[in-house]
Amino acid sequence: MKRRDFMRAAVPGALALLNAKLWAAAPGDTKLLVVMLRGAYDGASLLVPYSSEFYYRSRPGIAVPRPNSGGPDSGVALDADWALNAAVKDSLHAMYAAKQAVFIPFSGSEDLSRSHFQAQDLMELGQGSGRALDYSSGYLNRLVEALAGAPAGVSFTNNLTPVFKGAVPVANISLRGNMKNNLPPRQSELIASLYEGTALSGMATAGIETRKMVSGELMTEMTESSRGAGPARAFESRARAIAKLMRDRSAYSIAFADVGGWDTHVNQGSAQGALAANLAGLSSGLAVYAREMGALWKSTVVVVMSEFGRTFRENGNRGTDHGHGNTLWVLGGGIAGGRIAGRQIAVSEAGLFQNRDFPVLNDYRSVLAGLFARMYGLGGEALDRVLPGAKAEDYGFI
Repeated sequence: MKRRDFMRAAVPGALALLNAKLWAAAPGDTKLLVVMLRGAYDGASLLVPYSSEFYYRSRPGIAVPRPNSGGPDSGVALDADWALNAAVKDSLHAMYAAKQAVFIPFSGSEDLSRSHFQAQDLMELGQGSGRALDYSSGYLNRLVEALAGAPAGVSFTNNLTPVFKGAVPVANISLRGNMKNNLPPRQSELIASLYEGTALSGMATAGIETRKMVSGELMTEMTESSRGAGPARAFESRARAIAKLMRDRSAYSIAFADVGGWDTHVNQGSAQGALAANLAGLSSGLAVYAREMGALWKSTVVVVMSEFGRTFRENGNRGTDHGHGNTLWVLGGGIAGGRIAGRQIAVSEAGLFQNRDFPVLNDYRSVLAGLFARMYGLGGEALDRVLPGAKAEDYGFI
């Protein structure tokens, strides 16, 4: 791999203008969607270090073929070192080529438990490691609070997860499972009457109306796309609904969604197989989301992350186990994309963390802090309340 013995020159630096909002969008048009890939996806099978011979020695059964290796599964070169999995060629690579996607390898949190639940909770709470977790609030709830409740938050999850727990009320809209509206009209009226004349009346009415709309629109799409497909395929329908809600309802401006099925201990595959199918479904869903956002895509940022990465070497079951560093994505119509960002080192055996994983060189909280500073003009005490102790970094793409 080129630049073997030193960090790349394009490393992030501390933001100089933390209190200056540099995002060009009007306040009501700025949109943020955070997508959590639960189960720890294998970033080395998405963003492939194809110039590393060590990568191919470490993954004899699951390595993504080098670009121009002669088959349809060949990786798609992004530069002299990195390529994308061919499974996302028509979606994610198209966004990268349009300079609407940035990848940050060697990313993650400081958590070393390799426990899905602990690592997910820590990442959603955004508090950093080395302290007892405080479940009273997550970083997106604190972000909404720091922005004085406008824009508002919305969680597209089955239940309100730690990232949106906190002092500010947040809408929770499940887009998984049974999409049938199981609230009969009479029951909806009774629920609305309970809140009539209270401060929560408007929120209750809006929630009932949103459920009706989501149910009607998703039932058809879910039926058409079911055909035995897994959760990643279903994300395309969810992404379309998420975009419609965020586009048409100005209050829904800071959102969170999760996608499962990424714990690939067995038969992971490379450019074909379970992981590739998940990557293709997720990427096509995000491409649909971008199209459905229309003109607002220019002022929208999507962050895709996972609780940790996978082991660099494949295991005896043609899969990978719980690891550490991973690849974080940032997408958006107005970002300076088409680049691999952040601190990087040569992909070699000597560079592995604990002789098994990618190291974490780019703290996900620093990435988020930099984004929040640029998008919302947050700095100083306000930013520290959202992400305590995080050092905002400028990665150069917004």
